[in-house]
Amino acid sequence: MSYQALYRLWRPDRFDRVVGQQAVVETLRNQVRSGHIAHAYLFCGTHGTGKTTTARLMARAINCEHPVDGESCGQCQPCQLLQQENNMDIIEIDGASNSRVDEVRELIEKVKYPPQFGRYKVYIIDEVHALSAGAFSALLKTLEEPPAHAVFILATTDPQRLPTTILSRCQRFDFRRITASDVAGHLARIAQSVGVAATEGALFQIARASEGAMRDAISMLDLCISYGQDHIDEAVVQSALGLTGSALRFAFVDALAAGDAGEALRVIDRLLEGGGDSAVFCRELVGHLRGVLVSAAVEDCASLLDVSPEDAARLAQQAHALGVERALRAMELFTAAQAEMRWAAQPSTVLEMTAFRACRPQIDRSLEALTARVEALEKKLEQGFVPAPTAPAPAAPKAAAPRRAAPAKAPAPAATVSDGELWQKLLARVKKEKLPLYSTVRGASFLGLREDNALVCFEPEMGIFHDMLAQEANKALVERIFSELTGRPIRLQLSISQPPPAQLPSQEDTLRAASGLFGRENIEVVDE
Repeated sequence: MSYQALYRLWRPDRFDRVVGQQAVVETLRNQVRSGHIAHAYLFCGTHGTGKTTTARLMARAINCEHPVDGESCGQCQPCQLLQQENNMDIIEIDGASNSRVDEVRELIEKVKYPPQFGRYKVYIIDEVHALSAGAFSALLKTLEEPPAHAVFILATTDPQRLPTTILSRCQRFDFRRITASDVAGHLARIAQSVGVAATEGALFQIARASEGAMRDAISMLDLCISYGQDHIDEAVVQSALGLTGSALRFAFVDALAAGDAGEALRVIDRLLEGGGDSAVFCRELVGHLRGVLVSAAVEDCASLLDVSPEDAARLAQQAHALGVERALRAMELFTAAQAEMRWAAQPSTVLEMTAFRACRPQIDRSLEALTARVEALEKKLEQGFVPAPTAPAPAAPKAAAPRRAAPAKAPAPAATVSDGELWQKLLARVKKEKLPLYSTVRGASFLGLREDNALVCFEPEMGIFHDMLAQEANKALVERIFSELTGRPIRLQLSISQPPPAQLPSQEDTLRAASGLFGRENIEVVDE
């Protein structure tokens, strides 16, 4: 016998074996018990949640001669015949492949023929949302008043695309995503049945990767068994499925919280060196940041996030360190990066750029970045941080006498160079030595020298450039250039305030200018 995939072998053959859909299953079993069978059903939900499987079980149960507690007995002749895939009383149709109106009309013509074995002829139309408008119109009348022996079960992943006329004529059942704990528990039973030792962490990792789809989870388990043979741990799952593991995600978010772009880039490098996928890591990172936000809002989030208590505690720590605003902003940045990666020639570059923006909000002029900077400042103030005064510091001591006594030394340029000329020379030197810093320094206003201090002012909206110039390396470079241009040690004093207003012209200057424009005889001076 040829090999069968695990998801086919483990497809439920009874209602009580359907995982994670207790409400739907119990309602259908009650209908079978009471005999109140609807003529049309609509099963909605994401892929892999059991819609088609439940439709087949319902078809067998309503045709069973001796149902037991709402289940098919599996022993009577209709049950035996309907378990065969080629039976004529359960017709499965793919809506995507049979979407034209002619194909639906052909189906309608066959509805009038009675079943061969059981009481009902069941039509299961999968992906029904793919039918054309004409096909829906042709199906509508039959769906509203079908023959007594006909039951329609429509399955879809996108019920919003169905016409309201179709929706109103069906009993709707919503299949929810299966929780990670339920998926992991079912995978554990499958692994035990095939003689494979699987760790709990590995099964939970598969469950979270499946995103609530049991069929996908079983297929992933099948792949991991082929890779790891008789033993499956987290390393096997990561290698087989291309996942990154929680250690890298925690390390990356720690770097975001610390604002350490270098460490974030090193984490990305470890990811790529290990053969990881940037797009997969970005998707998993968005889920991790969601966990950070949930842990910030819910104290006991382990059950809500389907994570271990240890991971829940670490998420809570990261929520405290990162803050809600920064976590939300990072989640928005990496969600946008996911879409950008689909078309990028180098997805890893997109990931690195996004990491820079998330770690350093000061380089981003958006409102969200400003909010993140304000939050960081508030945290510093809560911890007792006192900002440095903007007023110039006391004058530094004069240079030692030997420097003045050197007869061959040229006189200090400051004695002959104006503040404006000095600032222009400084800008030229900065542009030559460190071009990226030039745009930052150019946005400042030079207020002049006060003894051994160079007073540099930024307007409030230029606070980003103030922070960049205040970095130790940049500040040291500007102080060195100032010192070389003036011939004495100069300290840089930075402030954020409006520059002093320009001196207004005198009344005589104004009168003289107006006379030149309009003529003295046309001007009247009024004293108020």
